[in-house]
Amino acid sequence: MKLFKIRTVADLTKNYIITSSKLKVAHFSIIALTICTTFAIIANIRAPVFLQILLFLLGGFLIYKINFKLKSFRYNLDFYLILRESLLYVLHTNRLYTTSKDSSGYEKIIRSAILEYELDRQKGHVLIKALITGDEFSKKVQSLDSVLSGALGLELEEKIIRPSFTEYHFYYIKPERLVLQSHNQRQEIDSLDIDIDLGYGVNYNPIKCPNILVSGGTGSGKSFFISFLMLEFLKRQSTVYIADPKNSDLGSLSYYFGEEYVATTPNNISRIVRQVLEQLHERYQYMRENFQYGANFSEHGFKPIWLIFDEMGAFQASGTDKKSKEVIVEVMDGIKQIILLGRQAGVFILISAQQMRAETLNTDLRDNLGLRIALGANSSEGYRMVFGSATPDKLKPIEVKGAGYLYMQGSGKETAQYWESPYLDTTQFDFIKELQLYITKLK
Repeated sequence: MKLFKIRTVADLTKNYIITSSKLKVAHFSIIALTICTTFAIIANIRAPVFLQILLFLLGGFLIYKINFKLKSFRYNLDFYLILRESLLYVLHTNRLYTTSKDSSGYEKIIRSAILEYELDRQKGHVLIKALITGDEFSKKVQSLDSVLSGALGLELEEKIIRPSFTEYHFYYIKPERLVLQSHNQRQEIDSLDIDIDLGYGVNYNPIKCPNILVSGGTGSGKSFFISFLMLEFLKRQSTVYIADPKNSDLGSLSYYFGEEYVATTPNNISRIVRQVLEQLHERYQYMRENFQYGANFSEHGFKPIWLIFDEMGAFQASGTDKKSKEVIVEVMDGIKQIILLGRQAGVFILISAQQMRAETLNTDLRDNLGLRIALGANSSEGYRMVFGSATPDKLKPIEVKGAGYLYMQGSGKETAQYWESPYLDTTQFDFIKELQLYITKLK
């Protein structure tokens, strides 16, 4: 690839000198010629037998090195050549071209749809751009999903239609799922610029993409994922508050965090939401009094505050009388303020629900949750309630526990992507033991 540049364009009107088959023939021809020439020269040298044997060994080693270099060179080129030939095959078999006959009756291709491609060998990423030029092929090249998948033998990860081309994204190297490892000592992270590794090629930074929504039914892996995030927040010296109206696994953590930080009843949930809001407003007051243009909470010496609100749908359903409904209204108003104002002050929220509905969280607030995750199998409507306009057109089946779809604002992805959450093996990873490394006061 360094000797010359291959045209990374598939266009049936062009003639391509280099092909994978020609490269293969050239490779073996050079090796055959080298073998014949080397051994013919050695055979004609008048020398003692032991010297001729030595020369034959040296000749064999030379041929091996030449073959290794040629093989490496051909291997690097073959990726591009085979990809181009696959795209030319797609253009030809789908008749994405027009022909014209010359005076002798010979039919020639005069115009063709054009497919450009880029290959990132390190990430295993293939990007194909189908150019939209306003001709009769422009409509067809916007719907090559299954055709390209079949030709490349790869599953389409993302499709983006832009004004002048349609992007088709494929990966031939599967991202690695993060496997959680136990530690014997605290793993504190001082810098908030260090992202949280969510595995599967996804890194999350709440300063750049504030607030989280996690949706998933029973057995989806939602609780394990929230537990993982909680540890990551604590590693970054965050203050964590927990609201668990069902009083399930997260509610039981009051033994470790203390009742000041964990609430399970509507009134106590209202109390910790007020506490979080008070700290939010205190931080804004301090930052106004010590104004620094463009500075955020970390530059004023503040650490993040996280409110983890589990099963929000269950909390709203608990409003059975006037008083309890007033508490719910107060809490939801506080959550709205945290979502809309919390980023600058370093106050964030993680909301989870088994099933997202418009009544659980209105779409305006949902769209202000930067990281949105739907774990486990879901209906098309369920995905739309989580991702809105970022819902993918085609959804692959969820066959792995802890897998689902993820959308992160500012990631460059226009729709939610398939994703597998960090793997937590309960026989190898003791969550409580890990938690105790960061919780100094047991209540």
